[in-house]
Amino acid sequence: MPAAAGEALRAFFDAHPAVAYVQFEITLNENGDDLEFAGGTLHREGGAPLAGRDAERAGHALRRLLRTDPALTALPVALVIAMSGTEHTFRITREATGAQPGEGQSSDADVRAAQRERARLDAHAAKWDQRDEIRDDDAGA
Repeated sequence: MPAAAGEALRAFFDAHPAVAYVQFEITLNENGDDLEFAGGTLHREGGAPLAGRDAERAGHALRRLLRTDPALTALPVALVIAMSGTEHTFRITREATGAQPGEGQSSDADVRAAQRERARLDAHAAKWDQRDEIRDDDAGA
């Protein structure tokens, strides 16, 4: 990512501590002659989508930034060139921009990595948790 784009996004992440990362796609505009951001979502630490007033405020701020900052308006072209096409979902994390740690995040990279791994394992366990309720057969007698 170009340094100027990272600086602009760092300011965004610092202003919105609930946002851990932005995930988006890039598409051709309606005329088919330029690339633009599309289908973006904001996420909390752990991957949950940001919701409520935080999401609304951060979404407005990010859209305004993507339209007005010259480094960010040029970012779709740079990303498509770097990835050799638009068949990707792009993710920009708070850490990649050098922004301060967000809500509930430690400033220690090892602690953050352990938190991410713990969240990943918890999500995996929840997905595969197949505990069935075991009823006491004598309860009805």
